[in-house]
Amino acid sequence: MRKIFVLQEDNTLSETLSLWAKGLSEAFNHEIETIIYNPKDSSEQFATRIEEADASLVLIELTNRGKSQLYLNLCSALRVPYLFVLPNVEFAAERLSVPITFLVEDKEKIPFASAFGRFCHSEIIVYKPKDYGDGAQETINQAKTLFDSFGLHYTVHQAKKGSYDVEREAVRNAVADRVSFVIVSASRQYGLDDIIFGPKERKILKTTEVPIMLINPRADLYTLCD
Repeated sequence: MRKIFVLQEDNTLSETLSLWAKGLSEAFNHEIETIIYNPKDSSEQFATRIEEADASLVLIELTNRGKSQLYLNLCSALRVPYLFVLPNVEFAAERLSVPITFLVEDKEKIPFASAFGRFCHSEIIVYKPKDYGDGAQETINQAKTLFDSFGLHYTVHQAKKGSYDVEREAVRNAVADRVSFVIVSASRQYGLDDIIFGPKERKILKTTEVPIMLINPRADLYTLCD
């Protein structure tokens, strides 16, 4: 049986992590396993541990936002999503937000959103960027086809921002949209600005008021379900 992995800093499992792990475990019929954060682990070592354990998702509680880059570095080679939950935020999956950009890796958000729609009965809000090209629209069309095939409840929201800012717009609107979490793509690689000022996902984690699910930009991701 596949596992929901809970990443802890010590042997104490917080109530927040316990509730999220239990909720996800029951929804997807996966077991729960905990793993203690080891600062000596490289991203490749951590990814290997996760794959060998047949994990489907990694849960992290964002108790100290100043440590977010440490967790981002640790999870950068994962082939499964990693979900940052906020302290004292109870498990919920009634509604989620999926901002779509023109980048091809955003297509990887769609199967994960679909899984929550199927197993958690989540309503899905797709954010469409204000772009001139067709890249984002192609991904949205694929999403609609998949969601329709499962009879999922979704809406397409026209964003005010383009692809470069649509994820941050979705995160800023998350409370008003009453979403449980937002699905965001991790950076493909860090440029000079990212190294100096921090990547977009670090900035998002610094200010978000809702949990954030990150997905690494790679084509060999594991799915949450069959």
